[in-house]
Amino acid sequence: MTTSVKERLKTDLEQAQKGGKQRAAKISDILKSAASMTVEEIKEGSADLHVLTRKSLADLLEELHVNSDEVDAAATAPIADAAAANDAPTWPAILTQALAIVRARKGAWLQEFKAHWQKNAAKFDNDMTDEYGDRYRKTKSVFRQVFDWVKSQSTGHQTQSQPSRPVTVEVVDGDDAAGNAAKAVNSLDAE
Repeated sequence: MTTSVKERLKTDLEQAQKGGKQRAAKISDILKSAASMTVEEIKEGSADLHVLTRKSLADLLEELHVNSDEVDAAATAPIADAAAANDAPTWPAILTQALAIVRARKGAWLQEFKAHWQKNAAKFDNDMTDEYGDRYRKTKSVFRQVFDWVKSQSTGHQTQSQPSRPVTVEVVDGDDAAGNAAKAVNSLDAE
């Protein structure tokens, strides 16, 4: 018995469909495992980066502590303990030490920071002017106007107060009181 072409095509198509489903399932499994491995690598990398960041900040703060004798030893103890254990200190310990260093240095540190900021701001301004020219100057003028406006608004509300006006209140008994009160209110509004 001979098989017709139609039957052969039908069986070939069914086999191709089965093979396609199997390939799709394999591809799906491969993509799922790749996605899960990618997520795991990102989590591990971010955890490593988090620990490295805390260690780096702790080292920086420790160096600043060595350069600053005024810092309270109690504030640096958690970071020193973590460094001795070769472990990253916690964020609260890092922030505590940073605040202790800032408090110890007080005005001198702020003045140094301000001078550094102004020096770099002038350099930045010159570099941007050289690179972008008129476009930067226009943008700079807009930002300066906005800054000046915000500054005037913040100082304007504090220094400008409405002058006080004396208020007179007249108490009247009787039915004519409502009419007299309305006249008094209208006369105050007119001022």
